[in-house]
Amino acid sequence: MATTTAIIAALDEAGAIGEVVRGCLRHVDEVVVVDDGSTDDTADRAARAGARALRNDRNRGKGASLRRAAAQARGELLVTLDGDGQDDPGDIPRLLAALHEGADLVIGSRFAGRLEPGAITPVNRMGNLALTAALNLLYGVRLSDTQAGLRAIRHTLWRSLPLRADRYEVETEVLVRALLAGARVTEVPVTRHPRTHGRSALHGLRDGSRILACMLRLRLGG
Repeated sequence: MATTTAIIAALDEAGAIGEVVRGCLRHVDEVVVVDDGSTDDTADRAARAGARALRNDRNRGKGASLRRAAAQARGELLVTLDGDGQDDPGDIPRLLAALHEGADLVIGSRFAGRLEPGAITPVNRMGNLALTAALNLLYGVRLSDTQAGLRAIRHTLWRSLPLRADRYEVETEVLVRALLAGARVTEVPVTRHPRTHGRSALHGLRDGSRILACMLRLRLGG
């Protein structure tokens, strides 16, 4: 059986990260958490829960933190998820099963699965669906949730992709570069929970614009 590492970028998620790490360790061989310049004890709580915890000296962004985590991961398969407790580690086996069936990248679709009440704001839901529609149009695919953070990917594929995204556009860059490389991409339904601790650092308009710009740049060969 292939070994698996869960990689997590976390910013001020001390209230949730311990349970996320413990949930992941029921299904993966190791968890690597990068504390992206938190002002709380996110890294310490992740380590106490069983993760390898790394600290950024300052906030460098989700993409930069996931790239750092992946560089330290020992697993043949990688699982990415958020550190805020909204992604359900119980869905990890479903993602890994799709890899074992031949996929190279598996997206955990919130829109094909279950969105619990309060899991996403109406504005963010519309923004996600609009970005998904744009990516489908630009790249000729039919996906339901291109911005989902809960994913599984072969480590060899991750290493082969020339990833440069530092912030929330990382999900778009990974997906698009995988598609351009001819990777087999599929989706499985997952559950998304409401946030119970802290608040998101995502800025809808700014980060949405950055994500769209990433799609367009890569479509033009950038």
